[in-house]
Amino acid sequence: MPTVLVSGSSHPALAQDVAHALGWPLGACAVERFPDGECSVRLDAPVRGADLFVLQALSAPVGEHLLELALIADAGHRAGAASVTAVVPYLGYARQDRRELGKEPLGARVVAELLSAGRVNRMVCLDLHSRAVEGCFLQPVEHTSMVPVLVEAVRQGLPPNSVVVSPDLGAVKRAEMFARPLGLPSAVIHKQRIGSDEVHTQGIIGDVKGRHVVLVDDMISTGGTLAAAVHAVLEAGAQPSVTVCAVHGLFVGAAKERLGALPLARVVVSDSVPPGPPLGFPVERVRCAPTLATVLRRLSFS
Repeated sequence: MPTVLVSGSSHPALAQDVAHALGWPLGACAVERFPDGECSVRLDAPVRGADLFVLQALSAPVGEHLLELALIADAGHRAGAASVTAVVPYLGYARQDRRELGKEPLGARVVAELLSAGRVNRMVCLDLHSRAVEGCFLQPVEHTSMVPVLVEAVRQGLPPNSVVVSPDLGAVKRAEMFARPLGLPSAVIHKQRIGSDEVHTQGIIGDVKGRHVVLVDDMISTGGTLAAAVHAVLEAGAQPSVTVCAVHGLFVGAAKERLGALPLARVVVSDSVPPGPPLGFPVERVRCAPTLATVLRRLSFS
């Protein structure tokens, strides 16, 4: 069965990189805006009888990119595609996977239902905020991870007296996935979130004194969690330069100011979302195209 890969407007550079890694041509898909702001999609690639893969990172503006993905998927379905797979290197709303107060929506479920209505038959996701998000989707979710690739990127030039630190309890398993292949000890910071953009640390479980700290998380958003974590490890006697590694580098809100004021030795992220304006400090971006291409190649032959 033929396969077709097309790109939405959120991350065309990554789609081109994935197509190159697969040796596939990138199908033609035009995305424009009507004067009133409505999204106009035209799927020019021939998809009848084909397995259609649509690559779209759900980064900012998340709502626009989400609706665009659903429209492209619907266009593929109506054009006769045998199946439609959404390739989503970053899944927006994945952090809204539970209701803390009982007064909020279940955002991840709303996204899943919207994509189901858009005729998405299958999802390919990269390092979800929580694997529990898969339960929001009725369609199969292929989950793959950039952690092994990021581990090798961080390994280069890493001091021998390093320690891998999780900035909160939710990232403990990911920190262990880094620490184990690197042969390093791990530690965890106890964090209390005060608001959507404010974090307070309450102590560290593990020894960081005199060590080089590698802070590991799934994403860097506003930098509030990481800034609090850096201050906590420095107060606990860690070496005065810290390596930060995350899969998704969003760098939104006050991230530029917060991270720019920190003593960071390295900031390592994947290219799951497109780079924004210059941040004022160096960021190492690791290609995720080979990881995604491996999954797509396997699915295209299944």
